[in-house]
Amino acid sequence: MKSASLIQRITVSLLIGYLFWEIAVRIWSWSLPSNGPLIRADLIFIYPMLLLFVSLSIYQYFKFQKPKQ
Repeated sequence: MKSASLIQRITVSLLIGYLFWEIAVRIWSWSLPSNGPLIRADLIFIYPMLLLFVSLSIYQYFKFQKPKQ
């Protein structure tokens, strides 16, 4: 079994970091007034970065996968 590439390890780290970030934002949002909208400008940066790294990881996984003989 081939070990994970650097991009794939970064992707896993980013996804775990995003999970913790979402938990922290959810806890923070509970302290806000309930009648105001919650505008998440951070997602403008987070989602494209996650999409890029997940796409690269999937591409690497299938491109460099050796055919079974």
